[in-house]
Amino acid sequence: MIRAYELTDTAVLTSVHNTLFPHQPHTRQSWGAHIDGILRVNGRAWTLTVDNIPIAYAAGLPVPGLPGLVELEGFVNPARQRQGYGTRLLTHIKAELMGTAVTQLSYPVPHLHTPAACFLLKNDFFIEHEEQMMELRIDNSQLPIVNSHLPLATHHLPPTTAIPLFCQLYAACFTGLPWNQPFTEAEVAAMLRHREELLFLMEDDLPIGFVWLRSQPNNIVQLEPIGVIPEKQGQGYGRTLLHLVLSQLAAQGVTAVTLGVWTSNKPALHLYQSLGFRQTESVIYLAYDV
Repeated sequence: MIRAYELTDTAVLTSVHNTLFPHQPHTRQSWGAHIDGILRVNGRAWTLTVDNIPIAYAAGLPVPGLPGLVELEGFVNPARQRQGYGTRLLTHIKAELMGTAVTQLSYPVPHLHTPAACFLLKNDFFIEHEEQMMELRIDNSQLPIVNSHLPLATHHLPPTTAIPLFCQLYAACFTGLPWNQPFTEAEVAAMLRHREELLFLMEDDLPIGFVWLRSQPNNIVQLEPIGVIPEKQGQGYGRTLLHLVLSQLAAQGVTAVTLGVWTSNKPALHLYQSLGFRQTESVIYLAYDV
């Protein structure tokens, strides 16, 4: 039987998850919070049961800024794998979402030889794009030197100003590009935890760029997204913005910064590599058009 996820599924599915992903363990409480987070943003979660016992799980999380795109997650109890249950659950999800606002399902894999990738490719998923995850270990003595005489400064702004400005600059930077993810102001407000997360690059008090600083465990900060308006690209503004950000983060005790970039975005890849960022992993996004 395939049905909507129920609270009573938590204990069994937490145990199955921890068996499959021992390096990413959940407690019952944290697993419940994870499901609540998915449902709170209009996501969906399903359970497949045999004799009323949950043996498989899947969920779909809407991707902010990309209406119609849903990122999948899921698993099947190892004792029940290769018996058709995963295919049954995926077929059910495809049918249930047909005719809804969902237009595409997405699933990230580190490479195409994982069991998940092999399963999805056999079920009509295709390679949508690939991203490089990059990291730079930082301290004040190791920061790249950028010689710039540009009249630039970075500023934090009140949320009432920062949120619409971010959306405006983001649209100016990325509209028409494959990696465009046009956030609404409501989505930004929902994701923004502190006003200090949004940092703007100013030239003579005019905003020309931005970076979203997302704090991670272990004194790590993720830069996502980061951009400079088209008129200022190719002139050293992006490099200077990154240098200013890295200097500030190093002074705050941040030990490393991470970011993701599409493999096809060669100018950005070259910039990050020239500043010392190194690839830590690749992520291939598989997709299915509903």
